[in-house]
Amino acid sequence: MRVALVLLVLITSCAAYKTYNKTTTGKVILRGGVYKNDDWGDSLVFKRMSWYHGMTLYYDALVYKADPDSPFSKWFSATEKEFFTKCESLVVSVNYSADPSKISHVNFREQMRLNGYDDVVINNFSQFLRNHPSNNDWRVQNYKIIGYCKRAPTRMESSKLAINFPGFEQLEMKL
Repeated sequence: MRVALVLLVLITSCAAYKTYNKTTTGKVILRGGVYKNDDWGDSLVFKRMSWYHGMTLYYDALVYKADPDSPFSKWFSATEKEFFTKCESLVVSVNYSADPSKISHVNFREQMRLNGYDDVVINNFSQFLRNHPSNNDWRVQNYKIIGYCKRAPTRMESSKLAINFPGFEQLEMKL
C-alpha cells in the first residue's frame, strides 16, 4: 500500500512539473485611431504570445506586422515610414517582463534576431500607441514597445516567427 502511495505521489509530482511552465497565444485588438483631424474605426490586431510559470505571467509579447496601407501607418514618423521600404517586414512588439532574471526583453530581442529581425526605434508610433484609449484596458504603460525590421533578403526559410525560451515549449506564429 505504501509503495503504491509513493508511486502515486511521484507520478503526480512529475505530471505537475511538466505542466508548470505554460505558454498561450491569442489576440489583442485595439479599435479605432486618431491622427490630427483624421479618425477611423479600423482595428489594430496584435497577436499575443504569453509565458507563464504556474499562474504567474513571466513574459508577454504582443506582435503586429505593420502595414503601410493601414490607417495606423499614419502614426509612424516620416523617418519611421522609411522602414516600410528598407525592410522586408516591419514588426511592432509590445512586451512585458515580470521578472527579467527569468525572461527578459534581451531574451526576446535575441529570439527576434534568430528570426532575422533587427530592432529599430519607433518612438512616434510608440507615443500614439501609448495614448490609445484602450491602453488602460491592457496596461500598455508597463510594456516596452520595440520595432523590428526583417533583413532583406531574408535568410529564413519560414514565414513564421518562432520564439523559444529555455524551459518552455517553442511558440510559432504566422505574421
